[in-house]
Amino acid sequence: MPCHRVRHLNSPNTIFRRRSAVTIPPRVQLAYDRQMLTVFCLREPMTSENTLDILQSTLRSQSKALDLCDRGLTELPPEIGELDQLVALSLSGNALRCLPPQLERLQNLKLLDLEWNEFEEFPREILKLSQLRELYISGNLLRDIPVDLNQLQYLEKLHVNNNRLREIPSGLSKLFSLRELSLRDNQLSQIPDNFYRLTRLRNLSLRQNRLSEFPQAICNLENLHSLSLSHNPIGEVSSEISRLQYLSQLGLGFNQLEQLPAEIYHLKQLKRLYLNDNQLRDLPAEIGHLTALTELYLYNNQIETLPDEICQLKDLQILSISGNKLQDLPPCLAELSELNSLAVSSNAFRDFPAAIAQLHQLQELALGGNKFNRFPREILQLKQLKNLALWDNPIGTLPGEITQLQELEILNVRNTQLNQLPADLAQMPKLKYLYVDNNPLTSLPNDVVEAGSEAVLAYQKVQPEPPPR
Repeated sequence: MPCHRVRHLNSPNTIFRRRSAVTIPPRVQLAYDRQMLTVFCLREPMTSENTLDILQSTLRSQSKALDLCDRGLTELPPEIGELDQLVALSLSGNALRCLPPQLERLQNLKLLDLEWNEFEEFPREILKLSQLRELYISGNLLRDIPVDLNQLQYLEKLHVNNNRLREIPSGLSKLFSLRELSLRDNQLSQIPDNFYRLTRLRNLSLRQNRLSEFPQAICNLENLHSLSLSHNPIGEVSSEISRLQYLSQLGLGFNQLEQLPAEIYHLKQLKRLYLNDNQLRDLPAEIGHLTALTELYLYNNQIETLPDEICQLKDLQILSISGNKLQDLPPCLAELSELNSLAVSSNAFRDFPAAIAQLHQLQELALGGNKFNRFPREILQLKQLKNLALWDNPIGTLPGEITQLQELEILNVRNTQLNQLPADLAQMPKLKYLYVDNNPLTSLPNDVVEAGSEAVLAYQKVQPEPPPR
């Protein structure tokens, strides 16, 4: 029920809506029937005068979940302890610094959300909640986690993101039920050696910390499905990573990697691989061994060529290689029949790669920041395109035939030396966003261009065609 993480507003489990949807999401595996769950929803800002009324109403209604997100609370009254029927309690987005001792009475509580408050110390009252399955305490001011956190022996999910943690206590490795651990955006520089004891861990995020070495202990977590080490100054990946045979998502972006160990290409279950924003100069032929890949992110490296073996990734749907030094693409790329998103912006292309024209299923194509001096007419063959980016290419003109791209929703031609736009452009049925600024357009007033996509399209629709000369 954490307010700040809800993404799907149309979920069938949405109980009510406010500034964001509050759900009992499918990922919360609690030991109660969600269909029978009743929720008391506080819609008005809380004051000291109405707090007790709210808690009493919750008690009378026998609600299993209570949401008090974003209500300006600075403290909880001791009467909170009377709500011993609660299974889920969300207090995120308040100004709490401590919890009342009476909270310990909530022995049925399985989910507790304390994110985005002002806790400087870990509330020890939590350690008495023996049935707790999920604890979210991100966005506070915590410097440490208590050594005896392992009292929460049934804890399955723990999020302590966006705090000030400098180390992980050894006691954390005794949370033998833990399946998901997220410690991103802290100040961690190392991982304890006994981390390998978390044998049930499936999802681990350590992104945006201060890890300069790949944590060797992680390679013993052989049930891991998702691992994020992005935004750390890691210079080398351990060859032992090949032991993580169930890994389906691996995040290594924003590190200092110059090369990858050959063993990384033994991860046969890998579906999403993030290698962006490193210092990679090439991609070895072994990339072709990762045949389960559906998403590959290589943007912002120093790669000059792609090996033909990349064409063995027959399930690839997203390929992002912008911000490199590519001048061409392998012709066999045309064989990737599942590819629907291709980003090759900010490379060194002068000629349109022929393989792209054969990717008829493409829905997103990013070509901005290259050296095309004309509109690549081969693009007109890509009838499924929804998003086309050509910014920062001196193409000069946009052909009227672009209206053949009837599925196009977004067109970005910023800074492309355009003097005019095709007359029928605004009649494209699905075009919603048109970016034309930084062009010497003579047919559009500057104030219309500056007003953005909606104004440009509206202007194009109402202006009559100029008389023939």
